[in-house]
Formats: sequence, C-alpha cells, structure tokens
Amino acid sequence: MLFLKKLSAHDGRQIYDMLQGIKSDDNGFHNGVKEMPYEQFAGWLIKSEGYSNGVGLPEWMVPETHYWLFDDDTPVGYGRLRHYLNDSLKKDGGHIGYAISCPYRGKGYGNEILKLLLNEAEERSIQEVHIGANKDNERSNRIIRANGGKLCRETENKNYYIIHPTV
Repeated sequence: MLFLKKLSAHDGRQIYDMLQGIKSDDNGFHNGVKEMPYEQFAGWLIKSEGYSNGVGLPEWMVPETHYWLFDDDTPVGYGRLRHYLNDSLKKDGGHIGYAISCPYRGKGYGNEILKLLLNEAEERSIQEVHIGANKDNERSNRIIRANGGKLCRETENKNYYIIHPTV
C-alpha cells in the first residue's frame, strides 16, 4: 500500500538511507541530506519540521511540508508541498517538488507521489497548483501531464504547468 507520511523530527536511519539515493540536485529538486553525515540528520529534520510551521524560514521561502512516500514499510520517495507561493516562487518555482530514490525509479512511484501530493494540496484548499519540470526530464513532464498539468509557460530549460486538483 502506498501512502505519504509527514516528516517528523523522530524519523531515523531508514529515511536517511532512502535520501542517500536521491542526488543533491535531482533534476531541480534539492536534497540537502545527500552526503550529509548521519549525525547532522536530526538537526535537519528539526529545521525542516519547523519550516512547515513557518519557523526559521529563510527570507525567500514560504511554509512547506515535507513528506515521505512509503510502499508498505519501505520509504521510496521524498516530496514537498509549499502552502502558498510568493511572487518569486510563482515565477521560478511551484507548490510541489518530488524525487524518487534511485533504486525505485521506473516503477510508477513518481506518478503516485504526485497524485498523493495533489490530494494534500486539495486538502489545503490550493485551487491552482503550480509545478515545474526540466525540459529534458521527459518522465517528469509526462507524469505532470498525466495528472492534469497544463503547460502555461516555458523557459529555455524548464516547463511550468498548472494543475487544478479535483474538488
């Protein structure tokens, strides 16, 4: 069974190990845990948990919640949902970012994590979800379109989509 679990300051080695399977810059998705010593992971979890409550945010950020995608008892992916967008994030970012750990890619988890994150967006009453994908990331562009993404803007390297979650 696939489900999202919200990041907790009590997450441990299993999550840390899964995050080591995601590049630090995975097609535009930032993974700050890649190659971080395990001893620093607890501090990162606490900081990230604070971000979901708007605590300790850098000036450019907005509150965001981090989620782990689980397949039964195995974490396979990482997603983030921004609660709203400021002008800068609306232009060059989006509400949702996600990555699947390398050993689990190509098995449909990308599609599933996006569906589940869109459900979370709907629960937060986000009417219009903005999401981007690098142009050369065909798999991610296909997943976004399959989940209702309508291309609204392109830059040299990135496609930007809008998805209206079903009500």
